[in-house]
Parts: sequence; structure tokens; C-alpha cells
Amino acid sequence: MTWLSNRILALCLLATMLAIPQASIAKRLVLKVDIDGVERTALMYAPEHAGSAPLPLILVFHGRGDSNDKFAAAVKLHRDWPEAIVVYPQGRTIDSAPPMRGWQYRVGTYDDRDLKFTDWLLTEVGRRYATTLQSTFAAGFSNGGHFVLLLMAERHAAFSAFMVVGSVQPEYAADSAPKPLLYLFGRDEHPEFQGDWVKTVQALARHNHSSSTQTAYLACCQLLLPKPGGAALAYGRYNAGHIWPHRGNEWLLQFFTTPLTAERNEK
Repeated sequence: MTWLSNRILALCLLATMLAIPQASIAKRLVLKVDIDGVERTALMYAPEHAGSAPLPLILVFHGRGDSNDKFAAAVKLHRDWPEAIVVYPQGRTIDSAPPMRGWQYRVGTYDDRDLKFTDWLLTEVGRRYATTLQSTFAAGFSNGGHFVLLLMAERHAAFSAFMVVGSVQPEYAADSAPKPLLYLFGRDEHPEFQGDWVKTVQALARHNHSSSTQTAYLACCQLLLPKPGGAALAYGRYNAGHIWPHRGNEWLLQFFTTPLTAERNEK
């Protein structure tokens, strides 16, 4: 390669870097708070130059036995959605054998420590940045997905839409208002959970007041359109086992940011 071609390549790379909006440069922060005498932490990525315009906010909950930093490094949602505030909370030890980090998924367990932590995170991020309900989301994997289903029941008014990956809860029922939900499950998950996945879809469809009208959606899912007063439910399976799907961030972004989720409201 000649000196001239090297110079042209360098100039092209520089022009590309300068063309990246400043808001896409994320800064990494660690949030800390004392909840009932226990320190809780969360990893937050936010645009370096956020400005005054409201930013999307998403809380992303790791699975049982994982940590927020490893989960963030694996999922990389902050890389794929640099315009958003992406928060990866850290779970605490749950009753498992052996003991592992995770989340509550019933009201009252662990003195509702994770619901309290979520309340604080929403308040603290809202204090630091401009956010709106219409662009506040929650996503979770495995045990983190169970907690997101609890948020959908107990904190539905604080979020605009939800995403659950690799979790089953066939008995799910709640008195909360329907909210848009993307629900994904791996085709190679353990066979004993495949039937529960189907029953979970049915339970979520009842909760979201889904109609029988459905259409192909994204590259993974079927979209169940809602009855009056309901909300959209997209569900599908991906070609993997108990891991975050390879195209999960792409599907998350499309579901949370396209007009198909126009059913969001402030109920």
C-alpha cells in the first residue's frame, strides 16, 4: 500500500470518527445505594454528552449465578443502543443450592429488596438525566426475566414495555394493566421447559388481552394484536439454548422503538 493510499485511508477513518454523534459515546458509571443495610450496585452506561432531550432508559437484569459486569460484556446492549441509558443492576444471593446471585420473583420474598432497588434506580437515573415513561423499559434473562415479570405485575406504571428471555411462568397472572411485551425462548432449552413455554405464552396472552389475530414479526416471532384495552405481545423462539439470543439486541431495539408498540400508555 502506497503512502498516498495510507493517507487516504487515515483521512477516511478520521472522517468516520468525526461523523459519529457525540451522544453515541457512552460513559461507564457504577451506581451504589444502601437498601435496608445492604449495599446494592448497578453498572450504568449513558451518553457522554446527553443534552437536555429525554433519553431512552432500560434496566437489564442478568440471570441466576451471573454478575452484571459479565452480563454487560456478553450482551453489549450499551454498544448496540448508544443513544440510551443502559443500566445493568447487580443481583444478590438467593435461596439456591449452591447459593447464587439472582432476583426475587414473588412479592414479599427477600423483603422486596429488588423492587426497592428498582424504585431507587428509576429515581436516581431520573435525577441525573431527562427520562420519560414512554421510553423507560425493562429486560431480563432467565431468573432476571422472572423478575421482569414481577415488575410487569407490581411496577407496570413505571415502564413502557418489557422483554423477557429464557424464562417460564405458566401460572402468570396479574391485575396490572397490559403493557407491550416481547417474550423469547430458545429452541434448545431443556425439553422439560418447552411445554411450560407454550403455557407461558398463553398466560401472557390472557394478561395482555390478546386477540386471535397474529402476524409474522421480526425474524423470530409472531405478533399477537390486542383486543381493546390490551397491549401487543410478540413471542417466538430462537436457535440456541439457555443464552441471550445472537440477534436479541436487534429484536429488542425494533420492538421498543417502532410504532408497533404504540399501545404504550400511562395506565
